[in-house]
Parts: sequence; C-alpha cells; structure tokens
Amino acid sequence: MSELHGDLDALVTEVHRRVEQRALERSAMAERRVREVLEQADEEAADVVRQRARTAAVEAAALRERARARTRMDAERSRLRQREALLEKVWAQAQAALEDLADDRLRYSGALRELARLASAALASDEVTLASDARGRALLTPERLAAWGREDGVRYRLADPRTADLAPLGAGLEARAGRLVCDLTFATRLQAARGALREATMARLLAGADP
Repeated sequence: MSELHGDLDALVTEVHRRVEQRALERSAMAERRVREVLEQADEEAADVVRQRARTAAVEAAALRERARARTRMDAERSRLRQREALLEKVWAQAQAALEDLADDRLRYSGALRELARLASAALASDEVTLASDARGRALLTPERLAAWGREDGVRYRLADPRTADLAPLGAGLEARAGRLVCDLTFATRLQAARGALREATMARLLAGADP
C-alpha cells in the first residue's frame, strides 16, 4: 500500500511539474508575443514619425520655395515699377522735346518734310492730302508742297482745317489718300514707339535678361 502511495505522490509531482512547465512556456510565449507587438508598435510609431518628418520637410521646402517666389515676384514688381517710372520720365522728356521742335520753324519744317515722304510711301497714291496743327499748316505753303511733290512724284495738297471729318491735330502730320489715313502726328508716333519699347522690355525681362 505504501508503494502505491509513493507512486501516486510521484505522479502528482510529475503532473504539477508538467503543469508548471506548460504554464512557464505559455508565459514565455505570451511575453514574446507582447514583445513582438510592442516592437511592431514601436516600428509603426517610428514609421509614422518618419513619414511625418518627410511630410514636414516637403511642406517646409514648399513654403521656402513659395517665400522665395514671392520675394522674386516682389523684386520683379519693384524693378518694373522703377523702369516704368524711368520710362514715364523719358517719354515726358521726349514729348517736351517734340513740342520744342514744333516751335522751331526750321526744324519743324524739316520734320514735316520727312513725315510727308513717309506718308506718300505708306499710302502709295498719286495724291496725298496733308493736315497738321496751326504751326504745321503755316509751314505747309503751296510752294513748299509743290517742291516736295516734285521730289516725291506725288501731288501734295493741304487739307481745309474747316473740314468736318478732321479733328484738331497736334504737331506732326495726318495724311489721307481716299479712305486711307496715315497718322504721323508726334503723339501717335511717340505712343507707338513707347508700346514697342515696352514690349521689347517685357520680352527681355521674361527671358531673364537685363533690359
């Protein structure tokens, strides 16, 4: 009977040992699983941090580029304003110089001669009617127009300032041949030159060159 009891104690002890061993194994497995979960969570958190850092870096670079673009744009606008102010000054001086020219009979007569030649070439007509301001009309005498006409092979005649379709003109010439009109007044030519220069300036600025 005592031998059976000893075997029973040994069996109970073995069962307890196996149960404890299994519990330890399960505990170790659970600990490994916890570590794996924690490591995975740490890695995912690190990925999130890295992704946020990359996103922040991209956003910061975009902000810097926008700031640089605004700075360049502001500088370009300031540059254009300065050039526009300079051009305004130049055109005002040019306009004043043309007015001075129109007050000088000798120089104005020479200018009108060149404008008449340009008008006859542009209109390509045998007869051209010229109109001008009061100073120009005083210079466009029949004798002068006849002399110009012989040189150019064109019959020039002076428009009647009372004609209804002729608006008051500034210095320079307005030439007509039939329905064709060639505006060679100083103001119009100056405006055309101004537009051409502005377009050229803008083209050079857009191309990155210094006008």
